[in-house]
Amino acid sequence: MVRVAISSDNHLDINRQDIADVLAHQAQFLSQADVDVYLIVGDLFNDFTKTVQFVEDLQAQLSKVRVYFVAGNHDMGRHVTENELENFQHPNYLHNRYVDLPETNWRIIGLNGWYDYGFAPALPAETAAEFHRGRFYDRVIDQHDSDQIRYERSYQQLQQLLQAGTQAQKQMLVMTHFVPVGDDLLPNVNQPRQLVNAMMGSPKTGQLLASYPAVKAVVFGHAHMHAPVRHYGQADFMNVSVGIGRRNDWLTPDFLSTWELRLKILDLNG
Repeated sequence: MVRVAISSDNHLDINRQDIADVLAHQAQFLSQADVDVYLIVGDLFNDFTKTVQFVEDLQAQLSKVRVYFVAGNHDMGRHVTENELENFQHPNYLHNRYVDLPETNWRIIGLNGWYDYGFAPALPAETAAEFHRGRFYDRVIDQHDSDQIRYERSYQQLQQLLQAGTQAQKQMLVMTHFVPVGDDLLPNVNQPRQLVNAMMGSPKTGQLLASYPAVKAVVFGHAHMHAPVRHYGQADFMNVSVGIGRRNDWLTPDFLSTWELRLKILDLNG
């Protein structure tokens, strides 16, 4: 058995956390919980270099726990280019990569992901693109292609990873930052909500994941919602985001106790 813990959207800078305290607390909690692998599903900081440094510092405190991360849109905001995100080589970075868990038949697949406006189907694509370029946080991200082209590249990467995992006869856990199923997004009742939903992810991702019977678990964040597990195909789809305290995303008055409550721990057998 391998014990895997998962979290996303810690937003440590926006949440104004003392980084040394967070590192010490998370390292102690994960160690005491007998966790073997800790997955961070994006959005630690609004700065890729700070995200990498945090992961390295956490890994240094966890001799018996392997830490992996993918980048969320906030991590992508500063000090990294689109090309660097695709080609960054780091032992803890799992974008467009996988790791097989020793003594099990499990494969963890990592993908940053993106969005194609599919969760707001009635919204004109140019209107969504203008929102991205104008008022949405992602306007600061280094990006040369359209969202649809960037998403299609991500989709193809995921498809190749899933095909390889199936050929290897692995059970798969997939970690990706952006939303793959829209069950818990707020309804598209007006254009402001449509604009936000357009940037959440893509239903095509969920459909692809559900079409592979060997995919048993999918973990994601981006939408700061504390939603129930959703089941499609043979997979459990789990939103593991912590969120932003000042927006009332937390389950408790403080970050660390909310992180503990939102932490998803899976025992992977076989």
